[in-house]
Amino acid sequence: MLSESQGMDAWALTDHGNGNGLAHAHSHAVKMQKAGKKFRQIYGVEFYFVPSLDQWTNDYTAHRQAIKDAKTASAAEKKSKEKIIIDADDESGGLVIEDEDESKKIDILKDEWKRRYHLVVTARNRKGLNNLFVLVKKSYKDGFYRYPRIDFKMLKEHGEGLHVNTACLGGIFSNRILRGVAHDKSRDEIQKDLLNLTDRFTDAVGIENFKLELQFNKLNKQHVVNDYLIEHHKLTGIPLISTADSHYPSNDKWQARELYKKLGWLGKKDNLTLPAFEDLKCELYPKNAQQMWDEFLEGYKEHDFYKGNEQLVKESIERTHDIVWNDFEDTWIDVSAKLPTISIPNKTPFKHLSDLVKNALISEGLHTNKEYVDRAKYELSDIKYLGHEAYFITMYEIFKKAETKTLFGPARGSGGGSLVNYLLGITQLDPIPYNLLWSRFLGRHRVSWPDIDTDAGDRDELINAAKELYGDDAVIPVSNFNTLKLKSLVKDIAKFYDIPFDEVNKVTGPLQDQVMQKAMDKNQEKSVFVLKHEDCMKYSPEYNEFMTTYPEVAEHVDTLFMQNRSCFTKDTHILTDRGYMDIEELNPVSDGIVYIDNEGNQKVNHDYELHYMGKKEVFEIETECGKKIKLTPDHEVMTQDGYKKVCELSESDILIKF
Repeated sequence: MLSESQGMDAWALTDHGNGNGLAHAHSHAVKMQKAGKKFRQIYGVEFYFVPSLDQWTNDYTAHRQAIKDAKTASAAEKKSKEKIIIDADDESGGLVIEDEDESKKIDILKDEWKRRYHLVVTARNRKGLNNLFVLVKKSYKDGFYRYPRIDFKMLKEHGEGLHVNTACLGGIFSNRILRGVAHDKSRDEIQKDLLNLTDRFTDAVGIENFKLELQFNKLNKQHVVNDYLIEHHKLTGIPLISTADSHYPSNDKWQARELYKKLGWLGKKDNLTLPAFEDLKCELYPKNAQQMWDEFLEGYKEHDFYKGNEQLVKESIERTHDIVWNDFEDTWIDVSAKLPTISIPNKTPFKHLSDLVKNALISEGLHTNKEYVDRAKYELSDIKYLGHEAYFITMYEIFKKAETKTLFGPARGSGGGSLVNYLLGITQLDPIPYNLLWSRFLGRHRVSWPDIDTDAGDRDELINAAKELYGDDAVIPVSNFNTLKLKSLVKDIAKFYDIPFDEVNKVTGPLQDQVMQKAMDKNQEKSVFVLKHEDCMKYSPEYNEFMTTYPEVAEHVDTLFMQNRSCFTKDTHILTDRGYMDIEELNPVSDGIVYIDNEGNQKVNHDYELHYMGKKEVFEIETECGKKIKLTPDHEVMTQDGYKKVCELSESDILIKF
């Protein structure tokens, strides 16, 4: 972010539906504060919100049942067209990418259950931050259908320490205003609807923790919303704040943002172009107070209701800054390790671990071998010094429980150098005959926690063992972010600008070998080396010449390098004709994907491609009975007009069969 260069001393990160970026924001804040700068990071989430998940679930269930109950072909066809087209965003591989153009649209005819509203929730203190993460978890566990949702009930249950504001045009306040205007409601009727929402939000988080949010852009609907929010402030006393909806870091990066949104469509849609600057309805970058005021003045010229309210707007801009320093605390999560409590009668955790190791030495016939006994004592001494006994006991319990259901590999990485790991059955390789070093794995010189990598015939058995021992909520999969690497990014951007592939490939092909030997640190392993734009500019004459010839590619590469392309977990399961399988284990040649047809019958599809690492976008198609299958854009499906590729489908198309 460039907010510091604009004279700002704080910013709030509120990604859509998740807190994936908050750890990066915290690292930035720590860096700023260590440099002696006055800086405060606000942690938040722009949640997807519905008033009642219970009502939403009932309405959605009723819709699905109505489809199933349709008796005639015409009725079924009519019902099948009532698709769930949710307002705002594009979801790519689990990573929600906000499409600001769509999020500003309001469809007044859309059924309430088809919606999800935006709601900005930020943490004022550590209690609030903990509640923020609880809401994220519950939104995925209890409120997920395509997108995670929260409702008033969740917000009230976990509202302590949180601050709420009404969000952008995608928020429920904006929707009630614009729907009311479209339906010719009076101002009093619309304000009555808003008052009902205000009462419920203030009941959930407290009147002092709820704000009405103004934004300024070229959208006429935004100014309509601002008009009603200013009036609502006068009626209720709920404070106004002014925010800058931000999707890119500075005002000169708008083209990179537009290109980023289009990368997933390369090869799937023709004639993709970037909009002209004059066509932008919203400049979505962080703005300081003067820039916010300048944006307001642009709207001030066009909308008379602002006249007489200049001071209110000025105060809302100042208040947005002031509440950060008056009402919010510098906070972060408790980063200490959370391990299961080891409770053995008349034994400390370390005594229990020592007994396990001792008994294993005896059972393996190694208790009379001084080398093994000394090595075990040495490792246990370090474990006790570092306070890691609970970690090793936890790993032992998981592997012990799973060992009757799956086979384990010998060892992987530095964990194979631990005799304790071997004796506890965590690894299957005796380190002594191979002179494997304990110090490479752990020791008093290492301040970080141990990390044991191992292979299992069925990884799910280890996961299930951990869940059975410690509970479902204590075991979570790790999300992997697939980022835009240099070579593929250069190819994608070059393709967007119609640069011949042969010319691009001639430059990118030899880059790895050409640059790595000159740019890599002498102590760095080849497997972790990452090609960087600046290294290639320095060490590859061909690359430098290419970027000089095509400066538009160089500009976007510099901005988009290492941006997230998609998010997934390797634990994602797909139902196939061989049962549930990890997504990475699928073999498109032999494995068929199970789906549900329009009659509710289970069928198997063998004609598909599935790329989960961002190489090819995966579309999710919902059948009439609510089931979903995933297909790639070039997969063809039968419609009323014949076969069409998935990427060519429109809302009017009827899927006949897969």
